[in-house]
Amino acid sequence: MDAGQGGQRAAGTITIEREATDRWVLCLRGDVDTAVATHFTSSQGRQRVVVDAIDAADVTFISSSGVALMLLCIEASIAAGRHPVLRAASRPVDRALQLSGIETVFPRPEPVEQPPEPEGGSAEPG
Repeated sequence: MDAGQGGQRAAGTITIEREATDRWVLCLRGDVDTAVATHFTSSQGRQRVVVDAIDAADVTFISSSGVALMLLCIEASIAAGRHPVLRAASRPVDRALQLSGIETVFPRPEPVEQPPEPEGGSAEPG
């Protein structure tokens, strides 16, 4: 943190990143307040944001405008025939979705099963 910031939190960012030829990820980072959400929405014009995943793991704060933006992206993506998932969410995002009563609107990816450990645990060289 810069001493000149006077304890202010860093502004957030919202970007759309290409993951593969036809896979898009909405990435939210930092403090996603109303100004950040409005700036992103304005930059998109009338274009609906269609994504395959949302990554909100690095969000430190999210306003109701940020949550609304995530909801609009999910709705637009489903309408476009995609099956978007909330790939990762920070504690503030999980809490905001829970308090809003819409956590089930954001499907999570299926957990990857880990192979079972060999019986007897791991052998360490002695």
